[in-house]
Amino acid sequence: MHIIAIIPTRYGSTRLQGKPLMDIAGKPMIRWVWEAAISATKIDRVIIATDDERILEKAKIFGAEAVMTPSELASGTDRVAHVIKQIYPSDRPDIVVNIQGDEPLLTGEVLDKLLNDFIGSDAPMATIVAPADAIRFSDPNMVKVVYDSESNALHFSRALIILPRGPAENFKHIGIYAFRTHALLDFAQMEPTPGEKSERLEQLRALENGWKIKCVFIPEAANLIGVDTEEDLERVREIISQKVSI
Repeated sequence: MHIIAIIPTRYGSTRLQGKPLMDIAGKPMIRWVWEAAISATKIDRVIIATDDERILEKAKIFGAEAVMTPSELASGTDRVAHVIKQIYPSDRPDIVVNIQGDEPLLTGEVLDKLLNDFIGSDAPMATIVAPADAIRFSDPNMVKVVYDSESNALHFSRALIILPRGPAENFKHIGIYAFRTHALLDFAQMEPTPGEKSERLEQLRALENGWKIKCVFIPEAANLIGVDTEEDLERVREIISQKVSI
């Protein structure tokens, strides 16, 4: 089975401009993510996809394969699909992993666990879920998810999720996706849906089109921190600095 990982990353950010290149313990954030991806045993190739020459040049300096993508692409998934179509006009990989470029605490072990579960399923796509910190339930930057008895997602939201039948157990959603390649390309052709536009969550496009999303429960992923704000960045810097100094 041929598995490719693509890390879409932009320099522009409404909350933290230039975050892929921000220093964390002597390395730019995007390098931490790339090093996690190349350490995964299930992944055969890792590509950084960006719309900014500064990120491209930095990636090449630390040895990553990196490509430029059009700046007008609306989302990370569109960027990933664009790269697949450009690099693989035929004989495409079986699975493509979309890894967010702002997850510097990610590990190869977490990615391997996601892929192990996904490979054995019949879902077109899968994502990571983890125990949620109840203290952060009110934080819209922490996306919540609930799923059914077969680990298929029921809903994602930035708010606490209450189902019609009553309270549901909310889990933390980690924005990393594994796609069957044909499903990725189909997804990129779909129009954004009302829920997606309201919540600013791409995965709702799949649910609103009737797709299954396999939720892979990985307890240690609860420690991952997606960097959206300066506060997130400082927390990650502290965690990584402690690890590096040990």
